[in-house]
Amino acid sequence: MKLKNTKEVLEYVIINLAIYICFFGGIYFSGVFAGVEWSSYWIDFSWNMFNIEELKQIIGL
Repeated sequence: MKLKNTKEVLEYVIINLAIYICFFGGIYFSGVFAGVEWSSYWIDFSWNMFNIEELKQIIGL
């Protein structure tokens, strides 16, 4: 399938990206203005989060 209206597709992508930035930016800045410490909501990734034995049991290894 070949895209014929690349200008319209580009316009669609740019507008959607702008809407997402406004939406999530609004959420972020409203939290900042309310005094929310966003770094406390971040979960540190660790490989210990994965229960390998249970995953092997589910997969059937």
